[in-house]
Amino acid sequence: MSDSQKAQQAQKTQKTQKTQKTQQTLSFWFTILATVGVLALLILLGVTDNAAVIQTRKENGFTRVENYTCQEIADANAPIGVRKEYTFTLEDNIATDTTLAFYTVHQYVEVWLGEEKVFSRMPSADNHMIKTVGSNWTMLPLYREDAGKEVRIEITPVYENFRDRQVDFLIGSELAIYKDRLFKDLPQLVLGIMAVFIGVVFACVSCYTVHKKKRGKNLLALGIFSTMMGFWRLTDTRFTPFLLKDKPVLLFYVSVTMLMLGMIPLMKWIEGYFTQKSRRILDSYCIGTASLCLAQLLLQFLGIWDIRETLIVTHMAIGVGAVLAIGVVIYERIQFPKKTKLLLGNRLPLICLTGVLADVIAFYVKGNSSGLMYSLFAFLLYVVFMGISTIHNYSQQELELAEKERQLAEKDRELAEDERKLTDRRIASMMSQIRSHFIFNVLATISTYCKIDPKKADNALVRFSRYLRKNISIIEEEGLIDFAVELEQLEDYIALEQLRYEDRIRFEKQIETSSFEIPPLTIQPLVENAIKHGLIEPGKSGTIGLHTRRNPGCVEITVTDNGIGFEPKECEKEKSVGIRNVRYRLEHMVGGRLAIESAPGEGTKVTITIPTEETRT
Repeated sequence: MSDSQKAQQAQKTQKTQKTQKTQQTLSFWFTILATVGVLALLILLGVTDNAAVIQTRKENGFTRVENYTCQEIADANAPIGVRKEYTFTLEDNIATDTTLAFYTVHQYVEVWLGEEKVFSRMPSADNHMIKTVGSNWTMLPLYREDAGKEVRIEITPVYENFRDRQVDFLIGSELAIYKDRLFKDLPQLVLGIMAVFIGVVFACVSCYTVHKKKRGKNLLALGIFSTMMGFWRLTDTRFTPFLLKDKPVLLFYVSVTMLMLGMIPLMKWIEGYFTQKSRRILDSYCIGTASLCLAQLLLQFLGIWDIRETLIVTHMAIGVGAVLAIGVVIYERIQFPKKTKLLLGNRLPLICLTGVLADVIAFYVKGNSSGLMYSLFAFLLYVVFMGISTIHNYSQQELELAEKERQLAEKDRELAEDERKLTDRRIASMMSQIRSHFIFNVLATISTYCKIDPKKADNALVRFSRYLRKNISIIEEEGLIDFAVELEQLEDYIALEQLRYEDRIRFEKQIETSSFEIPPLTIQPLVENAIKHGLIEPGKSGTIGLHTRRNPGCVEITVTDNGIGFEPKECEKEKSVGIRNVRYRLEHMVGGRLAIESAPGEGTKVTITIPTEETRT
């Protein structure tokens, strides 16, 4: 390629890159403008009255039962030895859509209307692994005939710290109860869904970048952490049990296990910003936390301790992780005070740790985890910071890569032509070893066997395709190949020749060693020459022998045939192009030698000597 052509190509590349950059800038700003416009429209619609609604009938609501009696009753069969009994009387007028609802946390429930037992929630009879029935709503429809009846509710706490937990009894519209709970839990539900969505996006982006660009593994850890935090908060709301009424235990264990394991992906993400020594500390913490989780699960499976009973251990592990992360940040700042980029990266994850710790502390202050959103707020704030930082870093990296690609493109174009010519020469050289008459003869033989022996034709076709495929693959080889590969290729070639000449060619081999390398297509030209010039005479047959052995300092390969042979003086002519190529490659690639011995009527012997790697100079 001339200098003027190179200059034109470079100008064209720069113009294309400039156009692409302009398009990317325009698409970015137009997307921002469209997003701002949509948000402005939604806010405007939300704060203005766009429809005149007149309604004279009010929607049914619900009321909280205030007048009830509660007594604690000793019960040896209860998990902690006591149960509580609540009693109250229904009003004399009950609407058709009235529901009795109350929320329990790790408590068994039994409900009587008058003398009739109408509801019970207990562990199944064949259950030996868990004690709890989770956190769930009891929703009982009340009919008009229930008016004035006495309601007796027995609530049995599973754990001691739920012994004095207050229970609110609601009576009214089922829909109103749903809507009230949804409104109260909506912020937590929205943030939880956002965290799960962000986590899935991060995980998908990570998988794509790892597959395409071999980077981005750490982003997968952040995606897993986000997804786990989202599921933790989603399954820990009072509204979620409405959606999975039949799986209250599942919801509880999803929530608690997400919290148990959540610190591991967070630490794996954080460690990407630290040096090797700090990474080892965080990796040790991850191993310890995973081991602790396995121990908790084992105790759960054996029915010894519920995970809920060991929850304090999980919270302690979170606290230890926070202390370790803060300590590592302080250590890194002291050791590398000038690495501002590193400091920014390792300070930001502390936002997530702070949020998780705040939720854990609030849990012990409030006595429950309902409505705790510090971790989700912290994570979303962290994502905003990281998103801006990541976009900036990726933009800088893409610009740098584009410049490097432009510089390499010129070299690639210069090398492409030379490589193409080299490939053409290699193809011509290798394909010269596969003689066209051999291919045509094999195809004709296969065609004949297709009519008289299809099975043999099929086997021959398999060998022939494998033979051609390996010959073509050898074109890609630039160095030596294992002798075993050469031998397999040779056996396919001889099998095809035996197919053509039936029983007139025999092949005997004595392989004493095969752990060495040779130039590709070294043995086949010798065997081909023996068949063509030594064995195949009308009405005659012959044997080709192959022998390998290891001598001191070298490997010796012998190819023999009992064909017609030739005069010693003719041995020096070496009219075969294949043999000349073999000798040339042996001498220049491995420092080997090729010797030919022959006598009329006695056959021919070709000896190849290849020095071992230790003796090559």
